Amino acid sequence: MKERISGKKCFITGGAGFIGSYLSETLLEQGCTVTVYDNLVTGRREWLEKCAGNSQFRFIQGDLVDYGNLERNMAGHDVVWHFGANTNMVIGSKDPNVDFTNGLVATYNVLNAMKNSNITELLFPSSGAVYGDIARPPANEAYGPLLPVSTYGAAKLSAEGWISTYSHLFGIRSWIFRFGNVLGARMTHGVIFDLLGKLRSNNRELEVLADGTGEKNYFLIEECIAGMLHAYNHSNHVGCEIFNLGSESTTRVSEIVRVILEETGNTQTRIRYTGGERGWPGDQPRVYMSVEKMKSLGWSAKFKSDDAVRQAVRRYLSKA
Repeated sequence: MKERISGKKCFITGGAGFIGSYLSETLLEQGCTVTVYDNLVTGRREWLEKCAGNSQFRFIQGDLVDYGNLERNMAGHDVVWHFGANTNMVIGSKDPNVDFTNGLVATYNVLNAMKNSNITELLFPSSGAVYGDIARPPANEAYGPLLPVSTYGAAKLSAEGWISTYSHLFGIRSWIFRFGNVLGARMTHGVIFDLLGKLRSNNRELEVLADGTGEKNYFLIEECIAGMLHAYNHSNHVGCEIFNLGSESTTRVSEIVRVILEETGNTQTRIRYTGGERGWPGDQPRVYMSVEKMKSLGWSAKFKSDDAVRQAVRRYLSKA
């Protein structure tokens, strides 16, 4: 059966980033025309090498705060995948303007460019960060109140609100995905990336932020993209709809440490935890999200969280 996405003209903000670059490759494989719009602050041109030779692909270096340039280049597309944002939660705790500008202002510009270009489909990567501190049982999409503890989470939640409003006022059909922690070889931040970097510098002692009890949902990049495409192709909603997207399980930081030391052959390395629940201001020690809504659409991640962590460590080591 031919999927709905096939043949669509897709505009990807942040398309040279970790997730966006894999998404660009996948959409081209699905028979789409792809335009990547990226300022290359965190994205990398080399991640788009597989796309560059395809006649259906175009790259534009541009910033989402440059509204005129954004609207000119977005015109004529069918679907917007809005992935342009700050993706490093630690940065926002030091400079809140980073998430305000690259999260909320950028999304507002994207929505207005869509409205003025008569583009009516939007896919947006939100985050489990919008939930704030989640205790068990896992939070479903109706969980509330939503009280983020980071500027990153606040920016994502604010963006969700604007997307919902524009969906109802201006006929935009939107898919909002609250991601777990996405893993893959192109990671540029996060617990695996940070720990492997520290281990390269000093394999005698590994500093681990917080106390190791942090527990979150981890899943692989290809499963993230497959889940989004499945929801796009199989959901029948109008207006705005939200989906938690991730694996059905979680992994503790202490288990990630064990896997990293095992995979790198550093089983004699001393582990030093810094203490406390939070690794940095704005960190969520534990994130439990229900993925039953995606399962009701007929999709679930194939890898459990622990398996995704091990696969990601191996991939990162093999390309490093």
